[in-house]
Amino acid sequence: MIPSMEKLELLRKVDLFSQLAEYELDIIADYSEYLTLKKGDPVFSNGAESGELYVVESGRIGIVSLENEGGAVIAQIVPGESFGELDFLERRERNAGAFAEEDSVLLVFPGKSSSADAIFYKHSVIFARLLYKLLATVSARIWNVNSMLYNKTSWLLDLHKQLLCDKMTGLYNQTFLKEDFVNLLPETGSSVSLLMIKPDNFKDVNDRFGHTAGDQVLNLMAIFLQSELGENDIGVRFRGDEFAAILIDTDRTKAVDKASEIRRTFAAMDISGITGAGRLNIRASIGIAVYPDDADNSSDLVSLAHKRMMSAKEQGNSTLA
Repeated sequence: MIPSMEKLELLRKVDLFSQLAEYELDIIADYSEYLTLKKGDPVFSNGAESGELYVVESGRIGIVSLENEGGAVIAQIVPGESFGELDFLERRERNAGAFAEEDSVLLVFPGKSSSADAIFYKHSVIFARLLYKLLATVSARIWNVNSMLYNKTSWLLDLHKQLLCDKMTGLYNQTFLKEDFVNLLPETGSSVSLLMIKPDNFKDVNDRFGHTAGDQVLNLMAIFLQSELGENDIGVRFRGDEFAAILIDTDRTKAVDKASEIRRTFAAMDISGITGAGRLNIRASIGIAVYPDDADNSSDLVSLAHKRMMSAKEQGNSTLA
């Protein structure tokens, strides 16, 4: 039997489970089972009941939709990724099939010896947190692209959202800015401000305390960034240590104020628990570009905000409007 510690390590990598406490992950792991598949083996078929979530531990899983002529593979799920979340949440029949494209090992929650309903009644608080995270993840991923994918199946819709999510921080990723931000701008009907954000001294954290500590600091920055954003605003991990914030219905004056608040929030973060050292303040440079004043399309807006961010960093931790 594969040790429970390996289950825990795998669960920690998955956005859906990553924010649960250790004792909660222990319980999820206890109710999970490994499924070993040979190349070509089915995971589930179209129309099957959907009482489980899946995480790929090794190998590769192909997703097949009968809506595609010939049953062509429409997605591939690789190690560290999960699938089946929406079907699990809605308790609906599968509207796609899944099979092993190569020898694979999956972690299945719950395993055959348990049911989701039984776990819910026995561990209602943990299960409620899991469902809340699932709802939050799904809703955060779909709100702005519904119109673009309205004619697709709900399962394909979920796949598209997963492509837009940064696995480590839970924020949107660079793909969102490149592919979906363009569809958002015309729908706002007013000003949209884009902040590009870069911590000036993040390299010091990585060099002094290691990449694990650096990743933890980035996660903390993502949490604090999200806390500063409004209900309709969008947080993005752009690349590496760079973040972005899309501020809906926000003009330049309000954007400058928000940028200052974000810089103060980052500076006030206490990362001593991560580094094990004394106080180290995170300093951030922020570039600001406003639609439609500075640019009338998303690509130019991103480029301009990023250019201003780098200029701010070169000038010594200042915010450019």
